[in-house]
Order: sequence, then C-alpha cells, then structure tokens
Amino acid sequence: MVKGYLESGLPQACDGFEYLGTGVGSSKLGKSVAFARALARYRRIMPEYDIVHLHISARGSYKRKSIMARMAYRAGKRIILHDHDGEFAKAFEEGGDDYRRDVRETFGVADRVVVLSEEWRDYFAENVCDPNKITVVHNGVAVPAKPCSPCSHQDVLFLGRLDANKSPDVLLRASREVLNRFPETKIVFGGDGEIKKNKALAEELGIVDRCEFHGWVTGYEREALFKRAAVYCLPSKNEGLPMSVLEAMAHGIPTVATAVGGVPQVIEDGISGFLIDVDDTESLAQKISSLLGDSMLRKSVGMASRDVVARSFGVDRSIEQLLVLYCALDDRCRTA
Repeated sequence: MVKGYLESGLPQACDGFEYLGTGVGSSKLGKSVAFARALARYRRIMPEYDIVHLHISARGSYKRKSIMARMAYRAGKRIILHDHDGEFAKAFEEGGDDYRRDVRETFGVADRVVVLSEEWRDYFAENVCDPNKITVVHNGVAVPAKPCSPCSHQDVLFLGRLDANKSPDVLLRASREVLNRFPETKIVFGGDGEIKKNKALAEELGIVDRCEFHGWVTGYEREALFKRAAVYCLPSKNEGLPMSVLEAMAHGIPTVATAVGGVPQVIEDGISGFLIDVDDTESLAQKISSLLGDSMLRKSVGMASRDVVARSFGVDRSIEQLLVLYCALDDRCRTA
C-alpha cells in the first residue's frame, strides 16, 4: 500500500515529504535492528516536520509506532495514526486491560485516526477513540491499462501470508472437490509463512501435485501469477481492506472472499465477486466451481470488479484524501 502511494506521486504532491520505513526484515531480530536505526533517524529529523503520519498495526507494529506517536506528541507535532490490521479487534480484545488502556492512550494522542473501512470506523468509535477524529480512507491500487484474461485460464490464485488468519487451509479443503471436477486446474499460492504445514495438508488431501507454493512474490513474478489466474480467492477470518483483493479485481479477475472487514465495501455478492462466510469450505468450493465452469461468468464478474476498483478504489483517490487530511491538520501544508 505504501509503495503504491510512493509510486503514484504522494511525495511530489505534498510539499515537504519524507518516508521512513521501520518494519524492514523478516525476523524479530532483523525488525528490531531496523527499528532502532529508523528510530534514531526519526529522532533527528522529526523537528523539521509538522505532521507525523504513522502506519500502524497490532502487536509488534503497535509497540513500535506507539513509541513514535508519543515522541511526536511530546514534540508538539500533529499526529495521524493509520491502522491497517485486519486482526486489530482480536488483538485488542485478547490483550488484557493493560494493553487496551495503552492502546486507548496511544490513539488518544492522535489528531486523526485513519481506518480502512466503514466497519472499522464503527469499531474504533465504539472501543478505541473519539469518533470525531476518525476518517475512512479506503486502500487504493493502480488499475492496469489492460485487464488479464481469466476466460482463457483455469488456475485459482491465493496471495498473502500463509497463516491461520488468511486461511489457506480452507482453500485447500475446498479444492479437493474443485480439482476433481476440473482436471486442468491448479491451486497457486504466493506468500510466505506456514508453507510446509500447508504442503503437508495438501499431501494429506491427495492434491499436492495440483498445488504450487511460490513463497513471497513481488514485481514481475506477482504479475505473472495474476495473468494465469481464472479465479482469485482469499478466505480470511479477519481483514482491513485487503490489497490483494483490490489488485485482483483491478486486473479483471473474479474474486471469492470472506465477508469480513471492508471486503463487502468492494464486492457486491454475485455482481462484482462472490462473498462467503468464514470457514465455509462448501460454499467456497461451489463459488469457485461456478466460475471455473462458466467462462462468460468469469468475464462478466471480472469486468464488473475492475470497474468498481477503477471508479472507487484507485490509488489517486486515496492520495487525494490524504492530502486533504494533511492540509486540514496544518494550514501551512501546501500541495503541489
């Protein structure tokens, strides 16, 4: 998401802008070292800026960004906390009284709190912070000049971390029936996480030879997976507003996803995609099979989904909202 902002012109549109990454690295040690370096630079450059916009999640990200938010507050800066975590509610509710108190205090120092959907706005308003400081900014993506061709393919694509929340196991269990019906289909996974565990499940289900596990993919490799997909699937238990769903839809690929977080804001069930309940393997298998068995349905749903993203979830729109927010916080803010 941040990469999309940077590549689509946010730095050039806002006068006096710097991006500082803090979560680089895959291991806890790597992230700790990267954060220590970023924090030292943050301390040096913060006096030069009027607004501090922190992208925040739960758990480790929350700990890092809460330190930065409180530093900015003590320095008299205007603060935006921008939440991206689809599991924020789970972490908040399971974290205990001290954790919840700390979260409320951190969000209390923010001038504005940005969330990804109307559903998350309501949750934050009820549980976390003053409703008057909450702004919804949907994630946005760049829409490719040309759509992909899901009509001429048969593969089912999943992109994201292979963990309990994203539920690749639900897709694997649903796929046994799908693969019996469609012998040309493969189930393609792009993402890190519990790869060995999910390969073992695929072997247990007798479908491992029809599954591909590519690990984390970016750039051309990611685009290549979109181009060979007939259906995109994300059966998550919790979400904010998943970038991968927006990207698949922008490519014109029909999508099946759980009705969690902001997903229902993007997918109109049966029109611009299909919605299922969490852990509903039977419904997931039915929706995927319906799409694989009807190329014209894939085309119509894919084009409708692409139109939705182009109309309402383009990255340019998200950037415009952020610029308005920046200037509302500081009348010295000038946009290009």
